[in-house]
Amino acid sequence: MMPISSCRLCGATKELQESHILPGFVFRWKKETSATGYLRFGQQPNLRVQDGVKLHLLCRDCERRFNNWETEFANRIFHPMTQGKAARACYGPWLLLFCASVSWRVLVYHIDGNHLTHMDEALLPSVERAEHAWREFLLGNRARPQPHEQHIWPLAGGLLESYTHSEMPTNINRYLFRTTDMSVASNDRDAFTYGKLGPFVILGFIAMARPKQWVGTRVNTHGGTIIGPRDYTMPKQFWVYICAQADRAGTLQERISEKQTAQIAATYRSNLDRAAESDFMRVMDQDVKLFGRRAFRKK
Repeated sequence: MMPISSCRLCGATKELQESHILPGFVFRWKKETSATGYLRFGQQPNLRVQDGVKLHLLCRDCERRFNNWETEFANRIFHPMTQGKAARACYGPWLLLFCASVSWRVLVYHIDGNHLTHMDEALLPSVERAEHAWREFLLGNRARPQPHEQHIWPLAGGLLESYTHSEMPTNINRYLFRTTDMSVASNDRDAFTYGKLGPFVILGFIAMARPKQWVGTRVNTHGGTIIGPRDYTMPKQFWVYICAQADRAGTLQERISEKQTAQIAATYRSNLDRAAESDFMRVMDQDVKLFGRRAFRKK
């Protein structure tokens, strides 16, 4: 039975749906293109799961509102680009709404879960302003979310074939192209929500001290074209952040027990064709080409 409480978006007291923080279609894609058909996440890598994080967050009307934008993104951008059927995609005003919906959910998850203790207190008023701006924009009460911009970084279509960074994580392709992730990142001047949908990164800027350092990633209000992969201009610190997130993901995977490692191996052997033809194995092979046995880390 669904709980009755205030919808986190519209505020109406209604029956609340179990809402995904990151869109459900991403986890379905991840399972369908995996080597085993199962998912394992973050802090509990020894537990096989069927879906991503969900909370009783939205009423049915607001859930439908979000679902409309998710369907547009999945059908027009995500699936065509991850399947190699398109190298570019045109978008309309719905993409900005979709990205804002992801950023808003990630931010609310961290606010309500008290996960912002790492943030400089001077940035906390910006958190409140960003949450309010995105909520009003999603409800149609605001024409655009500025100054809290939405940016998207599409990675689908290519793998990392070389590197110059001396401390490049040895799971970098698996992280960039396969991993789902979410956080709120900040330093003393900048802060953003980070929603990683496999090979698409969505950033919602809470505070943006140097906007000119980001070129080609901003989602336009009235529409535009996504081209990926291509060269984008971003601050060097953002790549450092990506590498840190990849290293963190690899460290969490190292916590998989010997029992679960044996179970994963048995699942591979039970359907070798699936494993060999999976998108996961394609990405894994590229990490092995780059790093050799180090791609397997401690395992």
